[in-house]
Amino acid sequence: MAWWEYVERVAKGDTQTAIAARIGLSQGGISGWRTKAPKPETVAAFARGYHRPVLEAFVAAGFLTADEAGITEAPATLTNLSSAELLDELGRRLGVH
Repeated sequence: MAWWEYVERVAKGDTQTAIAARIGLSQGGISGWRTKAPKPETVAAFARGYHRPVLEAFVAAGFLTADEAGITEAPATLTNLSSAELLDELGRRLGVH
């Protein structure tokens, strides 16, 4: 999966401005992710901002392979998400975040 596809999947419809505000970056920095690889520290900030594992994001950004990161599969259903991830998504949908 390409980095920007990962961002879109994880951010679930958030605008670039909303993503930037959530992780403490500029909107221009986020828009650059469509065409160039992000820096490791911004990948980590994105993962933490969306309560995702940093290693998962590093794989999406191409810094590591899934084997190197020890990732065998990503959560595919809501039953595989943690309570924090479910609450975060609910808050995002309700506009609480």
